[in-house]
Amino acid sequence: MQEVDTTTPTTGFVPLGTLQPVLPAIEDCITRWRDDGRLDGLLRLGAEELLALCRDELPADYLRFLSEAGAGPLPADGLVMFCCPLDFDEVYAREDGGRHAIFATDGSGACYAFDRQDGLGVVRIPATGEPISRVAADFTAFLAGMLD
Repeated sequence: MQEVDTTTPTTGFVPLGTLQPVLPAIEDCITRWRDDGRLDGLLRLGAEELLALCRDELPADYLRFLSEAGAGPLPADGLVMFCCPLDFDEVYAREDGGRHAIFATDGSGACYAFDRQDGLGVVRIPATGEPISRVAADFTAFLAGMLD
């Protein structure tokens, strides 16, 4: 039997060893937010949609959130979570070299995206043309900042 290295990152896959610290944090948040109604109205993604997303370079906590809580409007400054990330050029009609995967928008027209060149940290992309700024190191920290 061939051994598989689960500690070396490969494009499109999350090493199994990196899931341990991430998933309990998002699961705790999902449970807390679901219990107090902050996730009401979200639509969970089905297995086929999730499988399609797993082919892209996306954080494990984001995928867990979509499978356990879902996509749709959240009670945080008009935040709307998309059911799948959009490419930068789909939203802004200009190229960014595939750097950003846009997963949400807010009431001001700004978008939130994973920065593929910065460890999948979360960035805010203003609608006004202002500079893109990093807002959180990961998806769980981003959501906690918005919903807690």
